[in-house]
Amino acid sequence: MKCPYPQCQKDYNDEAWPKVFETFINPIDYNGSIVEAQNLNRIYLITRRCRFCNQYFHEIYVGPKFDFICSYPSSKTKFEAKGIPTDIRESFNEAERCRSIGSLTGTGACLRKAVYALCDDKKASGNDYKEKITNLAIKDAYKELLKQIKWLGDNTTKPDGNIYTKEMIDEALEILPFVIDELYIKDDQVDKATKLLAKVRSSKPQKK
Repeated sequence: MKCPYPQCQKDYNDEAWPKVFETFINPIDYNGSIVEAQNLNRIYLITRRCRFCNQYFHEIYVGPKFDFICSYPSSKTKFEAKGIPTDIRESFNEAERCRSIGSLTGTGACLRKAVYALCDDKKASGNDYKEKITNLAIKDAYKELLKQIKWLGDNTTKPDGNIYTKEMIDEALEILPFVIDELYIKDDQVDKATKLLAKVRSSKPQKK
């Protein structure tokens, strides 16, 4: 898990995030009865604090079965590469918003959409997106990761899809930004080198 604030996004690398507040919001606290407190759906709130940026974020559950409702704020990944197309960024950020309300189907679909947008931007050839991923001019390891994310998106949107889990969705959310940054940071570096070379050439004294 990562801090949801874009200016932080530090990875804790553990499961025990410090809780600063954890409680039910009980009907009995608002002139309700003890019976109501035991039987009615109750809001359960967990507030955590990032140990790096010290900001608070919250998770809201409801009912006796602790059904997840939403987390606030939702994560919004801050990509390092500057040349990432808007449709890729927006599709991935939408996946994060879907995850913040527990919509695994929406998350998987938006992650797949981001992969498709990446293939289109890179002008990958192929009869379908699986073939386009195969034909991307990237490392084989990255191709396999993108194929797995596409598979996940396929299965979250099929009624008879294979079993997928919340953990698989969360791993895809962590993996895809890394792959995207790796691909477009190289483009940024090439652009930077090209501009620097042009500047050097333009400042070179002309022979008479």
